Amino acid sequence: MHEAKDIVLVVDYHSKNIEFRWFNEATGEERSGKYATGRAGILRHVGQAARELGPGGRVVWIMESTTGWARVKDLLGARARFVLANVLQMPLPPKARRRKTDRIDTGRLLREYLQGSLPTSFQPSAWWRQVRRVVDCRQDLVERQTAIKNWIGSLLHHETWEDRAHLWSGKGRRRLAGMKLPAGDGMLVELKLRQLDELVRQQRQVEDRMQQIYDGWPEAQWVDEVRGIGMVTAVSLLSHIGPIERFARAEDLISYAGLAPGMWQSDDTCHHGRIGGGGTDGHLRYLLIEATRWLCQIPRYRPAYERMRQKRGKKIARIVLARMLLRSIHKMLRDRVRFNPMARRAGRAMATPAGQTATAGCSR
Repeated sequence: MHEAKDIVLVVDYHSKNIEFRWFNEATGEERSGKYATGRAGILRHVGQAARELGPGGRVVWIMESTTGWARVKDLLGARARFVLANVLQMPLPPKARRRKTDRIDTGRLLREYLQGSLPTSFQPSAWWRQVRRVVDCRQDLVERQTAIKNWIGSLLHHETWEDRAHLWSGKGRRRLAGMKLPAGDGMLVELKLRQLDELVRQQRQVEDRMQQIYDGWPEAQWVDEVRGIGMVTAVSLLSHIGPIERFARAEDLISYAGLAPGMWQSDDTCHHGRIGGGGTDGHLRYLLIEATRWLCQIPRYRPAYERMRQKRGKKIARIVLARMLLRSIHKMLRDRVRFNPMARRAGRAMATPAGQTATAGCSR
């Protein structure tokens, strides 16, 4: 909670200019203005605020969660308290669709902060940001490979009667190389295949880096013990989750992953809708649901999967398994226990070497 002696600097950060709003809580003075984005301007702005501070006050810097916040935070260091606002969770004013300016935005952020209702974003450390970049780089390489494969498949489907089944196995690649294509199309396909081979080589390099991260990350090795989760998936899952201390309950983690259903409740009426939302771009949810292809064979999860499959079908059953997996991961990381694949009743009698009951996966 802020104190009444602080100087609050709310900024709308852009690549060229910074729109700011200055508020002195001790005197009630408020200013606004703009200056060029850069280290010198930011330090001059914060330095001026520090000189005008009264005894016991501090400088508070507030900005949106946008590209560049990490370097600004590192630049400020101990000069100011850094607050990263999550504007996606802020309610829009009635006329926001018709009138939106940087000055209005800074006013909204200041108002929410002074009222104690400003939603904030998670600020990952440099290590977490580097791990996430490695994971995102691999995902980008995979998506670019898929785009090239789809382009070649579309060309063959549109222009030829060649069989496109199993085209990307070793045998399929040899069959593709022997296809009789017009000179212009043959050149394009050859260029695309060269790009594909280069992307595969780069993916191996990125996965070697992921292996190094995995070797020094015990938590990733614990998650890898779950059937259906390998090294790449374990590192990817944990990089998206971040520090488990962010989530007090497993249900918070499920909501973050976008696996919680929507809810509309009023008085005695309550309706649940489709899953969605969450705090990620959907890749975490995709990883979890893909892992359920093998999770349904684990004794701990199989009874729940079979019950839900018979009631609602395979798709809903896999979503239920993805939620159960997140509960298991949450317990493993919070309580520092290993995964127990056995069914719940049998699992309660098993203990870890440290003497803790290995019940990761049980819902409570």
